[in-house]
Amino acid sequence: MVAYPFHIGVGCRECRKLTLSRTQYLRETPMIIQLTSSIARRLAALASIAMLLSACTTLQVGSDYDRAANFQNYKTFTLMQRQHSGVSNPLVAARASDDIKAELQRKGFVEATEPAKADFTVDFTIGAQERTDINTYPDPYVGPAWGWGSTGWWGGPYWGTALDVRQYREGTLSVDVFDAHSHRPIWHGWAKKELTRQDLENSAEPIRKAVAAVLAAFPPA
Repeated sequence: MVAYPFHIGVGCRECRKLTLSRTQYLRETPMIIQLTSSIARRLAALASIAMLLSACTTLQVGSDYDRAANFQNYKTFTLMQRQHSGVSNPLVAARASDDIKAELQRKGFVEATEPAKADFTVDFTIGAQERTDINTYPDPYVGPAWGWGSTGWWGGPYWGTALDVRQYREGTLSVDVFDAHSHRPIWHGWAKKELTRQDLENSAEPIRKAVAAVLAAFPPA
């Protein structure tokens, strides 16, 4: 008989070193391997979900522009005057307008005293909508573990698919720049972010950060 050292709890205060037969060792070890493997896979799945949640709450931005436009010719701007009917809180649109003006002026652009004489016109859209995310990840069902038997390797967990369904409110901001003379679109930037309760109740700071993040790419290098 071959002795295999193995440490398990047997109801006493301290673990005792037991000597197992080869048959006992091969019978018990796969169960522990299965438990450890299952826990590791579940922890990995939870970690993946946590990363997805973190990515959703981070501000995402992007932009595009007309490669034929000469942005060095644009010095003065005006904001398009229109009603933002899709915004339930009028303060949100007013804050976005003020922040866009302030950010453009910080970059050296000048707001035209006469809108008809501006070099470019800026328009924006801001709002929020309900979103649903459905993520899938492998989920192990409890089953026999891999082990060595008289007929060779046997067993193994059965794998299925688990669903994670999450509903949330997503805020979006898009900024569009047009040549004031040709009315041709020359630049587009956007930002989106999952809105928290604090964002909804105190919108001034999230809007300021979103505007700054979007216009960071304007004018394009």
